[in-house]
Amino acid sequence: MSKDKGFVDRFLGVAVKVQNNLYLKAISDGFAALMPLIMVGAIFAVIDSLGIPAYQDFLVNVGIKDFLKFPNMVTNGLLSIYVAFSIAYNLAKNYKLDEFMSGFVSVMAFMLLQPFTAAADGSYQIGMNLLGAEGIFTAIIAAIVVVECTRFLISHSIYVKMPKEVPEMVERSFKALTTVVLVMTVILAVKIAFAATSLGTLSNLIAIVIQAPLKSLGSSWISFAIILTIVNLLWFFGIHGHLVALSVMLPVYLQMDIENLAAYQAGTALPNILSNSFIYVYGAGACVLAGFVYCLWRAKTKRFNTIAKLAFVPMLFGIGEPLAFGVPFVFNFTLFIPAVFSGTINVILAYFATVVGLLPRLNGVSINGLPVVVSGFLTGGFRVALFQVALCILNIAVWSVFVKKMDQIEFEKEQLQAE
Repeated sequence: MSKDKGFVDRFLGVAVKVQNNLYLKAISDGFAALMPLIMVGAIFAVIDSLGIPAYQDFLVNVGIKDFLKFPNMVTNGLLSIYVAFSIAYNLAKNYKLDEFMSGFVSVMAFMLLQPFTAAADGSYQIGMNLLGAEGIFTAIIAAIVVVECTRFLISHSIYVKMPKEVPEMVERSFKALTTVVLVMTVILAVKIAFAATSLGTLSNLIAIVIQAPLKSLGSSWISFAIILTIVNLLWFFGIHGHLVALSVMLPVYLQMDIENLAAYQAGTALPNILSNSFIYVYGAGACVLAGFVYCLWRAKTKRFNTIAKLAFVPMLFGIGEPLAFGVPFVFNFTLFIPAVFSGTINVILAYFATVVGLLPRLNGVSINGLPVVVSGFLTGGFRVALFQVALCILNIAVWSVFVKKMDQIEFEKEQLQAE
């Protein structure tokens, strides 16, 4: 028993350290801040590409078809630029540095790293693919490097100091001057150095060393199931599982979503089965918790009935905290198996249903928090929406035995208290 307790303590200790890691927190918060852009771009991609011939004829006839590609192009198509700013902003905020200046310099560094091609007319061009999903990891590294350079210079008082009478905005600009010079020099040196190698750019090295291995890992259903199990295991212990276990893989899964979305809008075959939206469509929210709420609603214990009524609407929108801390299922070992493994069961079933062709691949519309059925319809159509309903029914069976046992224990306590 003591050995098991020691393992749990060590596991939780590592999880807490990961949760408190400023880099991972900045990455998670940075992507969370970009969700409105990602969602709106994805919605317009669906509006543009909805496969109904009469609808497509209508778009062409009214003259708006050619314009509907632009919202997704300037959101998900330029996602890496926003990532560079957002992650640098959040990391600088964690360090109590100048957030906006860090974000601006990070965008500059990211753009400087890109390969520009000289056109015949003397202008320079850059492929938009480098600014979308393909450039996410480069943007993350640029953001971290810029903020760390800023922190080094500020902590060693290496910056232009201005008199107190100077306006704050002017003072901030001159304070960032040394950071811009240092970052520009370092990034330019890196760019020149890589140009002299067979790799050509830092982005190509990142793609080989980081991006490709992580994408290969993310494409495996076994690793996907293990990661989701760890996410829910951490939630069981009251730790933010998505922040700890998904922070590293989130850029990969979002990249897979954006690749699917681009293919969907172009009318070509979708390349990925697994993605960030796959988690939220099949392995989270009501698909996992609807069975739990249903069983609580039918429980004998009045407290559980009340919690079920209060948690029903939030659960539909993917909010599980009222259940996690109200029932609770955090540290409730009676509910350990369904709390940790129900989401994993769902994604495994959905994966193989997709492999055999019962379900379509999700189109990359990553909209967290939409009600079950609505999210399924938007990401994959009627078949996905119906499969979500089937998962909700399945999870009634998964939760019922364990909730019944918990209800029996709590109902006896409730009766004793009433007496």
